[in-house]
Amino acid sequence: MAQISDNFILLYESYSKLNQIEEIIQNSDQKIMRKYGVDQNYVQEREINLEATQHFIGYQIKKFNDQRLVELKFSKDSIEKFFLDNSIPFLSFQGKAKIFIGANDSFFSQSNLFIYESEVFQNELIDSKLLSSLNQNITIDYEFLDDYPVSSYEQQELLESIESSEEGDWLVLLIDRFDLDKWSIQFPKTSTIYLEDEIEFQNYLLDQILEEVLMITNVISKNSYSVIFDAELSLEQITELVETLSSSTDILHFRVKKISADEIEIEYETYLDKDKATTFFKELGGRTI
Repeated sequence: MAQISDNFILLYESYSKLNQIEEIIQNSDQKIMRKYGVDQNYVQEREINLEATQHFIGYQIKKFNDQRLVELKFSKDSIEKFFLDNSIPFLSFQGKAKIFIGANDSFFSQSNLFIYESEVFQNELIDSKLLSSLNQNITIDYEFLDDYPVSSYEQQELLESIESSEEGDWLVLLIDRFDLDKWSIQFPKTSTIYLEDEIEFQNYLLDQILEEVLMITNVISKNSYSVIFDAELSLEQITELVETLSSSTDILHFRVKKISADEIEIEYETYLDKDKATTFFKELGGRTI
């Protein structure tokens, strides 16, 4: 993944926050743990502090298409050692969500186009999508509503309609004028409303997305499985396999259980479920049993 290199775990922040770099580094604990799928309740209950500054390596400016971001580097080895030393379950988390967006201006009629085309709104969309993918390993897609649900009744009807048609994770984001000075940023699925001077919603949206996607994945259990590989693997292929298993955050422990003329059986522990473990090893040329 682009978010994790061989030696570093990478986090990204908006370029505009460069002057807050020290504060951002100090507050990176949650974002690091999110990338590893760590259960936040598990950590909080045990009062465990990662202290991101102790794992910080450095930062640089990276450009993604036309967007400049600050890339923060943290030591992958020391972070994973911290998790293991403190018996913290972790894995590489990935998810996907659809965001249904509606915009309205109660004080000026037929102004949705103005909102959608504004530079602030477009930048929020671009940054949210990019940061969600890079920092939270969650891909988001946007779908714009044709009609803005003004009343609570219309909003409830909208939620019920989406619920009946969408199979994956989703949210509704509604943007409207609160008064002449402030904007309302509303998430009706969670009954949450924020007030902002500008149409700025990326931080709220990223938090809402994370809670929505993790709602069904916050229970982590350790599993033990076995996988079979062809015994005719070359030395180079075996070396590559061992290196992959040793460096993967998905595989906690592994051992060669049996070798025969036809196959090699490896037993391993993981926080992945059976389907995800099967997919993981299928890409490596193995089959789970």
